[in-house]
Amino acid sequence: MIRLIIFDFSGTLAHYAAGEYRNVAEKLREFNLPVSDEQVAKLEEKLPAYFSEAASWKELTDKVVQKLGIVLEADRRESLEAFLERRLTCRLYEDAESVLSLPQDKAVLTLSGKFVVSSIPELRHFEVFSPEIAGAAKPDLKAFLAVLEKMQADPEEAVMVGDSLENDILPALAIGMKAVLIDRENKVKVDDPAIIKIASLKELKRFL
Repeated sequence: MIRLIIFDFSGTLAHYAAGEYRNVAEKLREFNLPVSDEQVAKLEEKLPAYFSEAASWKELTDKVVQKLGIVLEADRRESLEAFLERRLTCRLYEDAESVLSLPQDKAVLTLSGKFVVSSIPELRHFEVFSPEIAGAAKPDLKAFLAVLEKMQADPEEAVMVGDSLENDILPALAIGMKAVLIDRENKVKVDDPAIIKIASLKELKRFL
């Protein structure tokens, strides 16, 4: 019997709106700061890592400012921080609403900081495990075991739902959990019968 569902975050429950990163440059230009397209492109490459490394929007803002090599006064840095929080917050996938009311305990095991997940009100009853909280980062098995220990669940009582074979599915199977791959665009070929593949989170209930 499955009593714990562990979700990946980005790509599984939520996503960033396309093009939002470039709005960071537009905001900086409001401050009359010259920000080149090349600088923005480099920032876009680093932002996913920053979301994993930072523990707050303030820390993320500090990393952005440092990467762009600019200087901002305290009030303008605060303005940029507020802007980033508004524009870079993830949005839930439409099909994610179908899992919010499932009766099982729910956790999020993510490479992003907890502050990113917490910015989505609908996930407030999910227990969040960032690398900092879990003490390890996916695909390290220690991260998955940390979730099971905190949630007081045995592997056979839990299912991992994610969009990455390497980061989510294979580690979960390795410790005896059930694993469900969410592949909305049918891009991943799965040959292992132990891996359940779904095209929408609306299908998840059938496999619990």
